Amino acid sequence: MLLTILVFLVVLLLFLAAFVLLRTVRFARPLPEVEALEERLEIDAAQALAHLTRAVKVETVSYAELEKINFDRLIELHRVFERDYPLLHGTLQREVIGGSLLYTWPGKRGDLPGILLTGHLDVVPVDPETLDQWILPPFSGAVEDGVIYGRGVLDDKGSVVAVLEAVEALLRQGFTPERTVYLGFGQDEEISGLMGAREIARRLDERGVRLEAVLDEGGAIVEGTIPGVAGPVALVGTAEKGYLSLKLRAEGPGGHSSAPPARMAVYGLARALALLVETPFPARLNGVREMFRSLGPAASFPLQMAFANLWLFGGLAKKRLAQTPAGAATMRTTTAPTMLKAGIKDNILPTSAEAVVNFRILPGDTIASVCEHVRRAVNDPGIQIEAMDLATEPSPVSPDNHPAFYRLARSIREVFPGTVVAPYLVQGMTDARYYTTLSAQVYRFSPMAVSAEQLEGVHGINERLDVDAYLDMIQFYGRLISLWSQAD
Repeated sequence: MLLTILVFLVVLLLFLAAFVLLRTVRFARPLPEVEALEERLEIDAAQALAHLTRAVKVETVSYAELEKINFDRLIELHRVFERDYPLLHGTLQREVIGGSLLYTWPGKRGDLPGILLTGHLDVVPVDPETLDQWILPPFSGAVEDGVIYGRGVLDDKGSVVAVLEAVEALLRQGFTPERTVYLGFGQDEEISGLMGAREIARRLDERGVRLEAVLDEGGAIVEGTIPGVAGPVALVGTAEKGYLSLKLRAEGPGGHSSAPPARMAVYGLARALALLVETPFPARLNGVREMFRSLGPAASFPLQMAFANLWLFGGLAKKRLAQTPAGAATMRTTTAPTMLKAGIKDNILPTSAEAVVNFRILPGDTIASVCEHVRRAVNDPGIQIEAMDLATEPSPVSPDNHPAFYRLARSIREVFPGTVVAPYLVQGMTDARYYTTLSAQVYRFSPMAVSAEQLEGVHGINERLDVDAYLDMIQFYGRLISLWSQAD
């Protein structure tokens, strides 16, 4: 009897192992092989660098306090573009929308949906206290040892200028798109895009414009940043998280701190925050699974096996991702208390205490479901919960099995040989969310090969981009416009 049981268990384990192995082998979805791009755009590298330098020198800084924004700087940047790209401005239709720009390049087939390449003209401020830590001044756009320095070279003037360079080069060689090509450059992405991308999208919508595909900033080409994955990986955002901030308020009796009551405003608020942080949203692996499916042989076999068999290894996969804040954020709606306010003196009991908690909402959750989760977790009628003004639902998830995605992936792999392309979820907000009503294919990708150290320069110190990476960006945009604008 015991022998029979042992044989049965061995057979069951062998069957299970074979089943797991088969699912693992069939899991990966590598893209077809492509050859490196041979017919590259003719680019004057020195001139292209000079153009980016001039754009960086114009300090188009966005501030939350609108009165601090110098809108004249945006108009100055428009003039820089007019001077640097004469063919583009002589061929494309240009519209100035506040401080934003919308270009229209009519295609041969006006009956087809067009394509949109978008980016933003504004940059974040530079902390004056960090100026002595910059290798070169942040608004110099200076080039040293094959590296371009300056606020915006990564986020997002590098991409905007590379798009303009690519269009100018295509015009020089006599290229005319089949589909109409739109270029939309918003003025205020760093402070929500309400005056820029939202207005551009509204104007296109009023004209009945529908788009075959949209590309905005997003993931980059990185190496060594995904545990268990070797080689360069291009992360293409197919969706972005929603955004919600809630204000929590607790009230209590005031008075002298020498005789504190049982219910104090600060304690009530602190308890609510602790309960909220200690009650995380459930983790889901759907989006991460698709990313690892596309990574193919670049991912280690154990990772492929885990994501191919989440029914068996789901717990282990979640545990592995949860080892880093970035990994944990890919699986769930995140909860982050960010602001606190209470009290005016150390020996006076405050009558109220307030906190702001920021949530980045995973697709599948909603603003309403997040609010309900917060109410259940806090479970205290004495805590007032109020949604703040800026709130957006998670974006729709764009397909990674559509011709537009395949052509985007092809453009990446032709310009950056050896790179694996994978969809992923963008953690922050981009202007792309405003265009999801115009197209179901909205992608978020910045075609720059950067190191993890360079990525720290985004909104940080010593923002910089390798010259060769910038020149490759121009080639990428040229190739993408050629492929996306085809009629078939």
